[in-house]
Amino acid sequence: MKIGRFLALLGLVVLPLFSFPADDVKPLYNREYMPALHEVLSGAQKSIHILMFTFRYYPRYPNDANSIIINDLINAAKRGVDVKLILDASDWNVSNTIKNKAVGDSLSRCGIDVYYDPRDVTSHDKLIIVDDYIVILGSHNWSYFALEKNNEASVMIKSRPFAEAYERHFQSVLRLSTKELPEKFQP
Repeated sequence: MKIGRFLALLGLVVLPLFSFPADDVKPLYNREYMPALHEVLSGAQKSIHILMFTFRYYPRYPNDANSIIINDLINAAKRGVDVKLILDASDWNVSNTIKNKAVGDSLSRCGIDVYYDPRDVTSHDKLIIVDDYIVILGSHNWSYFALEKNNEASVMIKSRPFAEAYERHFQSVLRLSTKELPEKFQP
């Protein structure tokens, strides 16, 4: 047997052992992201776990995409959904940390568990895990430009094993995260 055929056969046998079965996989490009996210957050029944690099709120625009996300999270928490949010907090990007903290403080006052990752690590994730089944991840930060202007690419995957794998990642970051930040990060 030639080496090429052997490797191809090996790939057919070995690769499925490392893949996750999925009920559905949907690419979310640019403005397709927000309607899909809204539907998933609005329908959450058990949990919403988020690890996000940038999350913004624009009070002057109460009907923008970011306000919809914030309202979806608050409404989910009011329905009894376990909503946990880990935001990036870093010493090297103080501006991002301060802006994340402003959103985090607002959400905390609404009953949402908000955490900040260790300041010596950058959590560049854009990860949402809903009901231990749906995972949305990709390049979309939760900011005006990411949601309204930029070219962005994310994906929604419906798969319990895939969600379990990312939930382990979320929990590992959560264990190192804190609800409080030093005074220098006050908005």
